[in-house]
This record gives sequence, C-alpha cells and structure tokens, in this order.
Amino acid sequence: DPVSAEQLIPNQYIVVFKDDVMTSGRANEPVFTDRAKKIAYAREKTSRAKEELNAFYKEQDILSDQIQAEFTSVYNGFVVNLDKNKLEQLQNDPRVDFIEQDRKIELDFEVEAVYDADNLPDDLKNGKTEAQTTACAISNAGGSASGAGDNTWIWIVDTGIDLDHPDLNVNTSYSRSFADSSPDDSNGHGTHVAGIAAAVNNSIGVVGVSAGATVVAVDVLGSGSSSTSTIISGMDYVASNDISGDVVNMSLGPRYRTGCSSSSAYRSALARLNDQSQIALAAGNSSDDAAYYDPACQNLSRVYTVASMTCGESFSSFSNYGSPVDWIATGSSVTSTYRGGGYATLSGTSMASPVVAGVLHQRNSAPRQCGSVSYGGRTYKIACR
Repeated sequence: DPVSAEQLIPNQYIVVFKDDVMTSGRANEPVFTDRAKKIAYAREKTSRAKEELNAFYKEQDILSDQIQAEFTSVYNGFVVNLDKNKLEQLQNDPRVDFIEQDRKIELDFEVEAVYDADNLPDDLKNGKTEAQTTACAISNAGGSASGAGDNTWIWIVDTGIDLDHPDLNVNTSYSRSFADSSPDDSNGHGTHVAGIAAAVNNSIGVVGVSAGATVVAVDVLGSGSSSTSTIISGMDYVASNDISGDVVNMSLGPRYRTGCSSSSAYRSALARLNDQSQIALAAGNSSDDAAYYDPACQNLSRVYTVASMTCGESFSSFSNYGSPVDWIATGSSVTSTYRGGGYATLSGTSMASPVVAGVLHQRNSAPRQCGSVSYGGRTYKIACR
C-alpha cells in the first residue's frame, strides 16, 4: 500500500462530532459582509461550543492534558491522545461522526534561486529598465489588477508571511501561528505564495494577481512540517474570522499518498469554510493522481484544486493531475516575494494555487478560462481573472 504508515502520529486522533448534536459556529451561519459582526457571532458560538466540549470530556473521563486542540468553527471537535479502549469507547458514541488518526505533513517544493535586495536580477531592481517585474505566472492569468482597499482578505494558510515585507500588504493584527511562536515566516514558502496572490503594485520587486490585497498569515507549517490537526486549527481560525468574498489559499498538499475519504477532517472543514470563503488548493507535486492526496482530492463547490503548468503553458512534470483538478496555472519557476524582505524563484503546485487565489479575490467567483493544457488524455482549463 503506497499510503505511508510513518506519517501517522501514534495515539493522536481528531474527533469530529455530528452537526446536529453539538454547537459549531459554521452550522447555519448567516452570510456576513461585516467582519466585526461576524467575529462577535463566532465568539458567542465558540463559548457555547467549548462548554459542550468540556461537558463531553467530563462525561467521557478525558483529562485536560490529553486534549491537544479544539475546533469550534469549521465544526465541533477536538484533538486528543487516546489509548485503544478509550478510542473504541468514543468510536461507539452516537454523537461522534468520525475519528481520524492525526498525521504528519511535510511541505514539498523546489527553491531555484533566492535574491536579497543587493543581488536582485536587473528586472527586479528599482530604477532599472522595468520598475517591477510581472512574472509570467501573473501574465498567463490575465495580468494583475488592483486588490488594494478591498475589505475582503486572502488568508494564506502556510508557513507564515514576512510580516514587514515592503512588497506585501499584511494584516498583522489578525495573523496567527498555530505551528510556532510567531506568524512571521521562518521558511519563505508562505511569503512567496502571498506575493503571487497579492504583491503590491509599486516601484519594487514583483506584482501579484490581486495587487495590494490584504493578506493574512495563518502559520500552520512553521519551518515546513506540521500535522493535519495543526492545519485544521488554522482553518478553524479562518472560519471564525472570515466574511463573504474572502479567499483562502492552501498550498500544503502532502508529499505522500494519504488516500481520500468522504469522512475526512479536511473535507468536513472545507465543506464549512466554503460557506463564506472561496478556497484554492495545491494539487501536489508527486507526478501522481491527485485523487490519492487529501485535501487536493476533495471535490466541493467553491473549492478549487490547482495543477501546475510552465510559463510556456505545458504541463509541469512534477504536478499531480487527474479528476480532482479544477484549474491549471503557472507554478514552474515563479519569482515572488520571500522571507527577509527578499525575492526568490520557486516551483511547485504551491505556486500555481495562489495564482487562482488572486483570481478568486479579483472576480469574487470562479476563474474564467483562457485556454487549456492537455496532458495524459485530459484537458485542464487555464485560470484567468
């Protein structure tokens, strides 16, 4: 079986309750366009959900030091360390929808070049022939348009973002880390993703698809490795703060096959998050069928799985493919913002996904198609704004 058992975290489980037995912020949530009202609503739901969770722990004799995390917005659930008997007891509880063993996640992408302000390529240098570079990933998606001043945000669920990068408009007060001590990017990946979606249209560096859109760092990957439950914690946080028209980018497909289930912690979270937000997901970089990789495999409305093509619009050799893929965008050799105020050229479906996130933010609806790429007997639609 190609699903790797080494990914599983021993004795650690994600418990998800049925919708009709426990309060969660997202069940029957109205559409919000006012963020302050949304947050007040979520706060009230969360406090009720936490009371119900505490009552459940008490009843089931689960100790507080066994609880690793709680979810109150995407759904009502928790992450817990359990022995075999207790696991069985919870599996037989009629209020529990399903229990999934937690697993490790590792980022998979390729760094081709890193530049600091002193050694930028000529076309990225301020004052040279071009004040700022438009990467072909952006041109192939119909070019850049302004996303500045919009009250909707792009949530970057990733390694964090360089919070004071001069080419990004980061909302630092809502940025959070679930993986380490700070949402400031210690890896570079999340900053690169943020720039593709939303780098500012100014006189430096690069420009994003929805230029100058507010980006929010939701650090679930730390320096590049994490777990399913940590990622769900980030999604839960977004779900308690997002409004209609927000976009979530998740460039975090697993390196190894996970299998795909309709009872999946990711699927249930995505199926709630898409009530307000539109979501872009990386297809993964294993040159394999995306149907074997969660969350890329999940086919849900307003959730778009993105494969990668080259600048010249041929299928990227590393990209996952197959029926779960909704759109294709340029993910090979994309230059964008990077940690430490710098810039870098990276490759991966991680880079294709935020192209679509920028398009979603611009259009507030699905991308429009501008051409297609054929590969392995399938045709993939190129995403444009």
